[in-house]
Amino acid sequence: MNTMQPASKRRRRAGGIAALALSATVVAGVSPGAAAQSSGSPPASKVTVAIKASENNLTPFTLTLLGLPVSHDLTNLVYDTLFWSQVKDEPEPWLAQSADPSPDRKQWTVKLRPGVTWHDGQPLTADDVAFTFQKMKSTTGGRYSHHVWEYPVFESAEVLDPLTVRINFRDAAPTFKILPGGDLPIVPKHIWEKIDDASKATDILPVGTGPYKMASFVPDQIYRLEANAAYFKGKPKVDAIDLPIVRDQSAAFAALQTGQIDSVDRAVPPELFDQMSNQPGIKVVQSTRMESVHLHFNNRKGALADTRVRNAITEGIDLNAIVQTVLLGHARPGRDTWVHPDSAWADPQGGHVFDAAKANQALDDAGYRRGEDGVRRTAEGNRLEFGLSVAANEPQHQRSAQLIAQQVESIGVKINVESIDAATLRQRRGTGNYDSFITNLESHAHADPDALYFFFHSPAPGAPAGSFGGYSNPQFDQLVEQARATIDNTDRKRLLVDAQRIYAADAPALVLYYPNGDYAYRTAAYNGWIADTGHGILTKRSFIRGYETAAEGTPASSAGADDGPPWAAIGVVLGLSVVGAGALAGRSRRREAFEAEEA
Repeated sequence: MNTMQPASKRRRRAGGIAALALSATVVAGVSPGAAAQSSGSPPASKVTVAIKASENNLTPFTLTLLGLPVSHDLTNLVYDTLFWSQVKDEPEPWLAQSADPSPDRKQWTVKLRPGVTWHDGQPLTADDVAFTFQKMKSTTGGRYSHHVWEYPVFESAEVLDPLTVRINFRDAAPTFKILPGGDLPIVPKHIWEKIDDASKATDILPVGTGPYKMASFVPDQIYRLEANAAYFKGKPKVDAIDLPIVRDQSAAFAALQTGQIDSVDRAVPPELFDQMSNQPGIKVVQSTRMESVHLHFNNRKGALADTRVRNAITEGIDLNAIVQTVLLGHARPGRDTWVHPDSAWADPQGGHVFDAAKANQALDDAGYRRGEDGVRRTAEGNRLEFGLSVAANEPQHQRSAQLIAQQVESIGVKINVESIDAATLRQRRGTGNYDSFITNLESHAHADPDALYFFFHSPAPGAPAGSFGGYSNPQFDQLVEQARATIDNTDRKRLLVDAQRIYAADAPALVLYYPNGDYAYRTAAYNGWIADTGHGILTKRSFIRGYETAAEGTPASSAGADDGPPWAAIGVVLGLSVVGAGALAGRSRRREAFEAEEA
């Protein structure tokens, strides 16, 4: 595979493949999965999964993060990490056979699995691992690199032999197997050492060690992945995966129901759950991604800089009502302590305080008096009136925002909901040009024991409010700093629980709900999906042999016969929805590294 072919040639080739695949299904009037079966091919010869956003060319350096929470899992179809995965307390050895620490946890000696090769046939060696850490250290932005240049701070790597590398950190890195070991994709030195600015290398076909090779991609339209027959865990169970970009959620699930695609990267909308659960040929399973949807405040702006105001607003929000009204019960209410309840680091006593009477009294006591219009005023006469920005293509976020606005009227706070496109919202967040916004985060924000540090530690002096609101509390800072240097996990959790309780009292942000994670697929196309906690079902383990009994999710429904309705022409829905605006390229700031905008 020539990964460095010119852009025009690569796009012509990719476009031809994509056009051929789509036109064939339109002419035949069937879906890709159905076509494979009618020709006598194995039912797992190809699956088609609609994804919601473009992620450039799926390299660790070029992700747009507009496809979160699945961005990481898409990357890990092509690349591998040393361990799998970062949501486990003790991750499974993957590229690494073992990783042994020094007593002070500043050094980790990693022994690699022998016989692993890159997609271009070259062997994986310790040089590649050392180079990956060095390259990430020089790339101070993006989804992955902050776990090398910021914490734990990587200093050097020593190649001890072709399959052994010693990685040195400035400070103790007690959770190395989790992060970065279970999260950082390993990249080939012989490819990336030739590229100075990795973030701009959006025009090459990626080369990894993962179960799938990138065969082609048409920017903003479709990816084609093909099985890596030489994969060290055996040839994947599905020969090819097509990933058309369908930004509109309704269109994606309509295509699934009519058989034009085989699965969707998004959870089933609550209003479709019963219908899809009872549709023959479709199965719905539950597998939490440890995802959260939350409301962020600009902690430095106007009255929102007052902890009493933020607390009153959160106490005036009925999270149970949001879950029942917006999610129809298909989520868990958020917790004031932030961390997902399934995380090993969560406060076991975490919950949410909803008490409008208490909120009203607190605002009265703080001197925020109601005007004739019912909206409270500051001492300077400014109304407690705030904007709440949400992504235009996120219907659940929009409905949640509208319900929040209705709820807080009772405590004298006026919220104006603004629906804007995802790219504009991301830009505003990065500059601090907002009052509040709603977004979602993947499991990395909750499984990572250092997530509280990354998201909510005081920003550098003079820095903008940024994506996480400019929250600052010296006591909180001290606790999360101590926690990340603590080797004993029991002591670490105690510190993190204390930090979560300070966080809850200050209310810099509020988790609205933790989605259940109800994922649907057509059983006739492929029935080997694995419910992998923290990853949903679109995860590499769904396609690797030997994990059939490792499903960690539970059936959310039981479909009847495997024969679905007549297959419809894929062009009807995908032709309208696949082509969209260009993906947002570029680096992400530190605290934007995991944020999601549905595109």
